[in-house]
Amino acid sequence: MKRLEQYDAFEIPLKDIFYDDSFNCRGKFTIQSITELADSIAEVGLQFPVAVQPWEDRFRLLAGHRRFKAVSTLLQWEAIPAIVFKGLTEHQARILNITENLERKDLNMLEEAKALEALYPEGVSLRVAAKELKRPTRWIHTRLRLLKFPEMIQTKAALGLLSAVNIEAIHLLPEEEWLEAAEKIVKFKESRSKRVQPIRRKFRQKKSKAQLSKMAAVLLNAGVNGLPSRLMAWAAGYLSDAEIKKDIKNYAKDYEFGSYEESPFGWEDTDKQVETVHNLDG
Repeated sequence: MKRLEQYDAFEIPLKDIFYDDSFNCRGKFTIQSITELADSIAEVGLQFPVAVQPWEDRFRLLAGHRRFKAVSTLLQWEAIPAIVFKGLTEHQARILNITENLERKDLNMLEEAKALEALYPEGVSLRVAAKELKRPTRWIHTRLRLLKFPEMIQTKAALGLLSAVNIEAIHLLPEEEWLEAAEKIVKFKESRSKRVQPIRRKFRQKKSKAQLSKMAAVLLNAGVNGLPSRLMAWAAGYLSDAEIKKDIKNYAKDYEFGSYEESPFGWEDTDKQVETVHNLDG
């Protein structure tokens, strides 16, 4: 394995890491989000190290601000695993911060837009931004357009009430119609969600192979032999399709239900057989 010289991982004391709210594109966090993450880290450990860069005589936190807050504030760790990035410019450091958050899908649309604004305070071409952030030019264009809208529209986009497609559509209208159009879109979505109630089906958890095997043993111990226990064995993977087909054929012959070959539907048409039975009953 080749060692990459530009960065390396270390366990760094928290007191040696400079935390800057204004640098992180996500801004400040809620207590709830930090608490939930702290609970997860306490249970399964820290899955990803934070990212830092040398900063004067310390290190500056580049990515992993919520992880840092969770372990420093709530878990009271003294040190944290960190990847050290060396030789980054300020622009490259901010790109790292944004791209990590984008990859983890931690940002809403407004946060993404404001992150672009902070990264390119003097403006940028769509092509350059798209190349640096590895995002489509349309993605960049929509976020930059969002920054031009009134605060009310930005807030609705941040809450997920307006999509990127909605933002593009509103921008095509005269500016004096933006607010009214945004309100109509949100109200339409709300009325549609009330009108269409999704059908929620509850599915029980699939049984494991061990559970199926155990149930087959219960059947046998209860004196239930033959096809039921064989079906359990097939479901658990101990019998092939050919073997269980043969069992069903023999079972049908024994009970004078007609053989497998005599069925007009065959193995693959079980649903049709059930449908036919229902039709006859009706």
